[in-house]
Amino acid sequence: MTAFTYFEPLIDGHCAFFAELVTSGALRDPRISRVQLVTDPALVDRLGSLDSRIELTALPKASLFELREGGLLARGRAQWAEACRLGADTGGAVFLPFFDHAVVGAALARGRGAGEARISGIVFRPPNRHGLRPGLRSSFDTARRWATYALARGPSLGRLFTFDEVAPVSCVGRLTGTLHFLPDAAPDVSLLAACRPIQRPDGRAVALLFGALTARKGLFEIVDAWARQSDDWLDGRVLRLVGLLGNEERPRFQATLENLSTARPRALIELHDQFVDDATLAQEIVNADLILAPYQNHVGSSGVVFWACAAGKPLLTQNTGLVGYQAQKYQLGRTVDCTDVASLSVALAEPWEILPADPSLMTRHSQQNVLHVLLDGMFGNGVAS
Repeated sequence: MTAFTYFEPLIDGHCAFFAELVTSGALRDPRISRVQLVTDPALVDRLGSLDSRIELTALPKASLFELREGGLLARGRAQWAEACRLGADTGGAVFLPFFDHAVVGAALARGRGAGEARISGIVFRPPNRHGLRPGLRSSFDTARRWATYALARGPSLGRLFTFDEVAPVSCVGRLTGTLHFLPDAAPDVSLLAACRPIQRPDGRAVALLFGALTARKGLFEIVDAWARQSDDWLDGRVLRLVGLLGNEERPRFQATLENLSTARPRALIELHDQFVDDATLAQEIVNADLILAPYQNHVGSSGVVFWACAAGKPLLTQNTGLVGYQAQKYQLGRTVDCTDVASLSVALAEPWEILPADPSLMTRHSQQNVLHVLLDGMFGNGVAS
């Protein structure tokens, strides 16, 4: 029996979803006697009602500034030091979801750790360049990352997880045994079952891009590719963008839409510029005929893959990184160089074929399986009930 501390200084992305999933799962695990969540007060507000047995500790503003601001080394030192302090206080296991900075702190600390406690976490940016051309810069970056993981190994460092299933089985991954694959948890796709397709009055087929509408998601490239289609093709389709525009992208994107409305008035694009909950998103996905994820060589995971798979919707996405690897491995749709608008335009014009959901992907990334892999990896083999 041991204490489990979930240490999360960040609030963006799927922080709330993952914090609730893991802390709730830890409560049900017979190997764990105490569950503590240490985080930003803003994240606590986003979580809503947590089980009262989870001990909540809000990080003060001064600490949050040190943990989130400054360069890689400064944040790494601060996050590792705080994780060690938490481990020393409880004598149990500490879990830091975004471990990229802290692992640098662990490498710099060289043996100064958390006493009996073990600190684990998820490496979000593993050395995976699946599908990307190797180069001097990328080779150097890959070597630097593996060296950091090797230097970080010490009595206080627990298991290092990664959502990337490629890195642990790579040549260096097998040699070092440093990274361990943890399936990224799929969202609550059961919400799809409650939705029925709502046909548009104009009868147009829907291509859907959802989530944070930012440049790294290929926002501008997909609009450019859409504008290159023929008028006859455009007359039967609509590009629907659902999610909050990035602050940096908003002025440029609004100007892009204004110019497009004059240059290609038959290119219908609908923008729903606000955050939507999963229930609303599920209805949007059920209504769609094609799911878009034109990331610009993103190396990490994406919930878009799971939504598309669970809904049986064809996916058009990048041919690189983890997203491209999964789309190709599980035959989820078309993969293409999404940084090349001409190639993206050609792929977009191909028939949008309905695909069956792949049960092996969804089973592997189910929330129950993710908890088993995570908690067993931290506490040894056993069953988390």
